[in-house]
Amino acid sequence: MCLGQFSSRGNVKMFESIAPILKGVGFGQLIGTFSVATYYCSLMALTLYYLIHSFTANLPWSQCDPAWSDSSWIKNLTCIPSKTNDVSKLNNSVSSSEAWFRLEVLREKADIEDGIGYPNWELTLCLLCSWTVTFCICAKGVQSSGKASYFLAIFPFVILFCLLVRSVTLEGAGTGILYFVRPDWEKLLDAKVWYSAVTQCFFSLNIGFGSVTMYASYNNFYHNVYRDAMVVTTLDTMTSFLSGLIIFGILGNLAYKMDVEVSEVVKSGGTGLAFISYPEAIARFEMVPWVRSYHHHHHQR
Repeated sequence: MCLGQFSSRGNVKMFESIAPILKGVGFGQLIGTFSVATYYCSLMALTLYYLIHSFTANLPWSQCDPAWSDSSWIKNLTCIPSKTNDVSKLNNSVSSSEAWFRLEVLREKADIEDGIGYPNWELTLCLLCSWTVTFCICAKGVQSSGKASYFLAIFPFVILFCLLVRSVTLEGAGTGILYFVRPDWEKLLDAKVWYSAVTQCFFSLNIGFGSVTMYASYNNFYHNVYRDAMVVTTLDTMTSFLSGLIIFGILGNLAYKMDVEVSEVVKSGGTGLAFISYPEAIARFEMVPWVRSYHHHHHQR
């Protein structure tokens, strides 16, 4: 951030001004940023896919589909509808939100011998739309992306706070939140934990990708860059903490429904966890505006 503001140049020009031999570092950051963009565009495609399917009277991931029983992935598992409050006493249970994500969205195969399948045309269109929106936002540089950031930076917090309220009011949510905030001091001696923490910080704050340097290059030379650094890092930390509260509150509810430990609810973590826990919370809302509107018009007919 300091280098960008001081030089008032983008990544490539900034490194070239320091030493011509460092010009390749700027291009390396450009390639890295593009690679990350391909990753996030695929996530946005999945998000758009969920958004489109949410405009239905019955959310598709809130109930178990009998056709799923034919899948080898769920063959030995018992599907539990995300919308129900019933507690399962059966072993090897899986929520309908996770089953829908893996079977209908990702279309996972139990074994590579089953093949990887053909591209899903719906997801392909969502990916195309994601790239189109990204291009439109970035087409005019900071003029367009700056205006879009007012919505893109504020609206997600509105959604997060709505999900937080619903998450903490679910049965068993407290257990999941305690699992999230209770420290395991022995893990501090594990180098992998520190590696994961540093990786998360670098990735979340876009350190080394050059985007922060690029945006800082538009600042006034005497702009308070220290204040910006504190604001960005604090908001990033609080956002991650807020997301963690939501996710683990939902996982606590899933653990309560499945009668298992929180650590046993979802075997795989990572980004996919958000596409399981957030839809799980949405499925627990009693009513959403467009569904209410749908029922209203339906009854009028």
